[in-house]
Amino acid sequence: MNSPRPLPSAAVDTSFASQCLAEFLARVRRVDPHPAVLDLGILCGANIAFLGSKGCRVSVESLPRASVGPTAVASKTGRGKEEGAVAAGPPTPLPPLSYPPESFSGILAWDAIARIPPAEAASLVETMRRLLLNGGVVLAYFPGPPGNVSGSAGRYRILGEERLAVEPAQSKGVPQTSYQNREIYSLFARFDVVRLSHLKTGTREVLVARSRRS
Repeated sequence: MNSPRPLPSAAVDTSFASQCLAEFLARVRRVDPHPAVLDLGILCGANIAFLGSKGCRVSVESLPRASVGPTAVASKTGRGKEEGAVAAGPPTPLPPLSYPPESFSGILAWDAIARIPPAEAASLVETMRRLLLNGGVVLAYFPGPPGNVSGSAGRYRILGEERLAVEPAQSKGVPQTSYQNREIYSLFARFDVVRLSHLKTGTREVLVARSRRS
């Protein structure tokens, strides 16, 4: 009697509903009809194409450097080969974000804040505030509280205005810092918190706006 063939394993669905991306896009377009957006995630050509279709001008700074699939670190203009070169090993520091003040209507921080040393997080957040136009917004993700190992980490891919997917980072040297909600609010003390949502994975999705008062 022939043994039954094993069924092929189903691909893991890493997509999730975003409660903040549509609001991010609406707000950047209110600041500027053709908004400049800074992407701090791992280079994703699909994101550049999606944002471009919405009238955005995209710059990319992969922060911190990490590897996910066959990708290469992008330049400021978002130009880079998405096939071939792979950045290996732990993330390495990038030079300071050398853009003039008030260069962007929005910043897609993804999980960059959680993937840098906590001592540098406040400085990065202040740099983002400096780079934003008044009313500009930041979209960021933070893994769940200590002990949570299911939080999203890696390359964020935009599937639509209300849906994202995460491709897990291949590098083993990309730890994430777990922040409590009060620590997140403290980091963004000079911003207006538009929304902080809890995803099923335990990750927090955070949308903040540069206060017009500061």
